[in-house]
Amino acid sequence: MNLLLDSTLKVSLVIVLGLAIARLLAGRSAAVRHWVLSVTMLCALSTPVLERIVPTWGPRPSAFASAADDSTAGTTLQPGTVTERIELIQTSGARPAPARIDSLFGALLAPAWLLGVGFSLLVLAIGLARLAWLASRARRVDSGRWPEIAREVEREYSLRRSVRLLQGDHPSLLVTWGLLRPRVMIPRLALDWPDDRIRIVLRHELAHVRRGDWPLQMLGEVLRALYWFNPFVWIACAHLRQESEHACDDEVLVCGVEGEAYAAHLLELVRTLKAAPSVPAPAVVRSSGLERRIRAMLNTGLTRTPATRPLRVLIAAALAICASVIAAAQTGPVRLSGTISDGTGAPVPGVAVVLTNQQNQSKYQVQTDQNGRYEFVPLPADNYRLDAAVPGFTKHVETVTLAGSAVRRDLSLSLGTLEETITVKGERGVGGGVPGGVPGGVPGGVAGGVVGSSDRSAFRREVQECKGSPEGGRIRPPRKIKDVRPIYPAAARAAGVGGDVVMTATITSDGTVSDIQVLKSVSPEIDSAAIDAVKQWEFDGTLLNCSPVPVTMKVSVSFSVE
Repeated sequence: MNLLLDSTLKVSLVIVLGLAIARLLAGRSAAVRHWVLSVTMLCALSTPVLERIVPTWGPRPSAFASAADDSTAGTTLQPGTVTERIELIQTSGARPAPARIDSLFGALLAPAWLLGVGFSLLVLAIGLARLAWLASRARRVDSGRWPEIAREVEREYSLRRSVRLLQGDHPSLLVTWGLLRPRVMIPRLALDWPDDRIRIVLRHELAHVRRGDWPLQMLGEVLRALYWFNPFVWIACAHLRQESEHACDDEVLVCGVEGEAYAAHLLELVRTLKAAPSVPAPAVVRSSGLERRIRAMLNTGLTRTPATRPLRVLIAAALAICASVIAAAQTGPVRLSGTISDGTGAPVPGVAVVLTNQQNQSKYQVQTDQNGRYEFVPLPADNYRLDAAVPGFTKHVETVTLAGSAVRRDLSLSLGTLEETITVKGERGVGGGVPGGVPGGVPGGVAGGVVGSSDRSAFRREVQECKGSPEGGRIRPPRKIKDVRPIYPAAARAAGVGGDVVMTATITSDGTVSDIQVLKSVSPEIDSAAIDAVKQWEFDGTLLNCSPVPVTMKVSVSFSVE
């Protein structure tokens, strides 16, 4: 929830900035102020995205205590993925960090916010569904004075989209909505209105269409749904609707309609249509702000010219830059937390987690607690390398950008890779290669002949007797119970052909070897000799948290002629 609070603060700053600019432009037209508020809404809605793509700025602490002192700096984890040899993890000596318990306030805040967002979006969806339902029951008006005057106003406004006129059954509903297919819903008795009133109403409503007011209003509604608890958002949405109506009023007055005549028609419409239902769409008749609109109509000294394209571009660019600066501001220390689990999903305690600042190379180190949780707090916002390492697992390395107030990274560790190196020597012209082996990293040695019984009963008993635990990361490495050594092909040995064959294979959960892949080849016959030997190997199995699991093995076979 810290992310939500941080985002709310920045959204509030963006909206307050937009409201202040609109206030400073009180001497300009309503269209200019409406454009300022519209861009402000878009910038506010984009703030959470800008937080993640714009480089952060702000005060950075000069020094943070690091858990990795100078004595451990030389052995601190290095970037890149390395191969870990499997060995049994001993967790009894780990010093787990204390778990962080979220406050009751934080636990209740997220459900309350989600409940408010859901309710707000539900109300908006109901309003849109009501519009769709009314439109489905309405009659399209294709002939008479309304469509004739509508076509005149469309030509007057140079509209590229033809507006569909609908007459509903409701006696008071007069609204405009739609983006690609704009619609104007007129009341049941509107066909009997005088031409002057029809022309005023259509000029106002089609001004909404030309200006794109309905999608901008929907943008404000979505922002208000997400930040329903923020009073600044509600104030901005109210001003957005008011300036939209004022701007359309100005469009009507610029067309030559007298202010007194317009005000008289508006008052008559308010008296006639005062019982209109609430729908998410602009309308000429709204009781709220009526007095202010009439005063503006009668004030001949107001500026009514629409916003020019260069001015709109300038306003949009300025507000976008300001919103980016606000979104990138570092409001406080950043908390990085998360959990680390193994392939079974069990939490792994005692994992060394290291953060390295990529700018100044300062290091911060913690260990996961018994629940696999880790936490760094506080940290300056910056780019870091996150390393997590524990014996028996492949080291996890990634880059993380800390911004806002809290970042969460949950990690899943993969089993490490077994390594084995075998040397096969032969003399040129002498039959039968001399196999030799060098154990390659598995405790007890994997490559040195048969090291155990072919009977797997001991392994099965070990699985049955293994006691489960909520803590993960407990590895029991495999032991080889059948070893077959590669034979140097006679033709290759006689020709003095040698080299290193590098392969990967999978030791399955039942101990057999499968999926052999050659990474480095010498020759087809030498490769086949190495593969034929490795695929006959057998192991008793690998245990992860008492469960048999497959594991990857890397085998290097060196063929050389003496």
